[in-house]
Amino acid sequence: MKARSVALTVLLLANSTTGLFGAVDLVTLPRREATQLTIYNSEDITMVREHRLLTVKQGINRIQFSWANTLIDPTSIDFRILDHVDKVDLLDTTFPSGRNDALQWNIRSAMAGKIPVEIRYFTSGITWKADYVGIANQDEDKMGLTGYVRVLNNSGELYDNAEVRLVVGNINLVEKIADLASRPPLGVPYPGAPRDNGRAIQEQFLKKTEGYSRARASGSLNGGMKQDKAKDVKKQGLSEYFLFTIAGREDIKNKEPKRLVSMKVVDVPLVSIYKLTDRDGGQRFTKYYRFKNKKLLDEAGDAKNLPSMENLGESPLPDGMVRLFSEYDNQDLAYVGGTSTKYVPIGDRVEVNVGRDSDITMMRRLKDQRIENIISRQYKRRIDDHWVMYYDHIDYDETFVCEEEIVSGKASDAKLEIERRFEKDVTLWGSEGKPRGWDADISGAYVDMHEIESRIEKVDQNHVKYFLDTSPGQRWVLTYTVTYKHRAVGPELNQKKRREPLR
Repeated sequence: MKARSVALTVLLLANSTTGLFGAVDLVTLPRREATQLTIYNSEDITMVREHRLLTVKQGINRIQFSWANTLIDPTSIDFRILDHVDKVDLLDTTFPSGRNDALQWNIRSAMAGKIPVEIRYFTSGITWKADYVGIANQDEDKMGLTGYVRVLNNSGELYDNAEVRLVVGNINLVEKIADLASRPPLGVPYPGAPRDNGRAIQEQFLKKTEGYSRARASGSLNGGMKQDKAKDVKKQGLSEYFLFTIAGREDIKNKEPKRLVSMKVVDVPLVSIYKLTDRDGGQRFTKYYRFKNKKLLDEAGDAKNLPSMENLGESPLPDGMVRLFSEYDNQDLAYVGGTSTKYVPIGDRVEVNVGRDSDITMMRRLKDQRIENIISRQYKRRIDDHWVMYYDHIDYDETFVCEEEIVSGKASDAKLEIERRFEKDVTLWGSEGKPRGWDADISGAYVDMHEIESRIEKVDQNHVKYFLDTSPGQRWVLTYTVTYKHRAVGPELNQKKRREPLR
C-alpha cells in the first residue's frame, strides 16, 4: 500500500494458557474494499465510511486506528462489525498511553477468517464546487449542458476507491469539525470535553440517509458499480437536503483536485431575452440566454424518460459558475458569457448575460406634462410690526405622458423585457378604471399602462416591467402615463406680499 497518514493495523493474538494476551503477529491490512464520502458543502464537514475485510484468528484480536496529521474528528470515530456478529464481538476501546492520535479496538472472535467491518467518522478539509458549461446551437434555441463537480481534498488523507456523495442544503453545526479534529477521542478526558458530540452529529446525519445505509449494510459499498461503467448520478430528496450520488469509484487524493461529471444534458431549451432597464441607465438592450431547471419534454409535451444525469428538474442545481459558448458552422466555439448562480430550485431559471445588443433600439419621448389639483394653505406671519400673508403649497398632482418607440432589427423573432423606474411607491392603473387608493389622498406613483398590449407586472416598490414579442423589422410606439401624487410638501410662497398693521 502507499504511505498514508491514517494507519490501520491488525494485531492478532492467540489466547495464552493464563487467558491473557499471547504471541503477537503483525499482519498487513489489505486495501479498503470501498470508501464512501458524503460531503456537506455548506459546512466544512464530510462523513467517511470505510469498508474493509479484516482477517481474524480465534481469540483476542487487537486493531489500532491512528489519525495523525489528518483532520479527522476523533469524537466521531465508530467501528462496526457487519457479518458473523454471533461469533465476533467488540469487547472495548482503549487508548495507547501518551498518544492523542490513536485508539485500539479489542475483538474476541470464535472463528478464523475474514469479516467485513465498517469504520466511519467525520473529517474536515474536503469540499466541492460546481460549475456548468453550455454550448448553444446556431439557432440559439437549444444547447448542450454539462455539469461538473470539483472535489478539493485538503484533509491530509488519501481516499482510494471512493464513492462520492454531495449534499446540497444548509446544516446547523454547533462545533466545527476542524476544531474537534484537534481533540482526543472519546474516553480520553480533557477540559471541556463534549459528550459524544461527533457521534451525535453523525447519527443525526445518518437518519437523513438511513434508507441508503440499510441497503448497503449487508456487505461492501461496491454495489455492483465499476469504474469502466458509464457514469450516472443518483439524485435523492432528503427533507431539507438533496443528495447527489455520483456513480463509479474515484481516488480522491490529498492536495489533488478531482473533477467529476455530475450531469450531461442534450437539447436543453434555450431562449434569448433582450432586456432594457433603468437600473443601468435604460439606454440600450442587453441580451441574455435563459434556460430553466425543469424536465425535458418531448414533441407531445410529455416529460422524457431520461436518467437523472441526462435531465434537468430532478433536483436543485447547486451554487456554481455557468459559462456559455456559441457553436459556429465549422464547430468552432465562441465564449459568449458567464454568471455565478446561487442555489437554483426545481422549476426556477438561469440567465446568463451575453452582452449589449445594438439591433434593437429604443427612443423615449416626453409628450406632455401637467400639474393639477393644487391645494395651498394661507397664513399670516408677524414681521416688523406687520402681518405678512404667506401661502404654503402642500398638495398637487403631477402627470407625465411618455412615449417609447421600439424598432427590432433582428432577423428572427425576439422577446423583450423593458423595466422602468418611478420615484414613489408604484400603483398600477389598469383598464378597469381608477386604481385603489386614487381617492384616498395617498402619496405615490400611479402608472397607467393599460393601453399597452402586453403583460405588465410590478417588480418591486419602484419598478414596473412590460413584455413584448417582436417580429423582424417590427416597430412599436407605446404610450403610458404616470401621475405622481405629492402630498404634504411645503415650500413657502410669498407672492402677493400683503402687509397689514398690527392691531
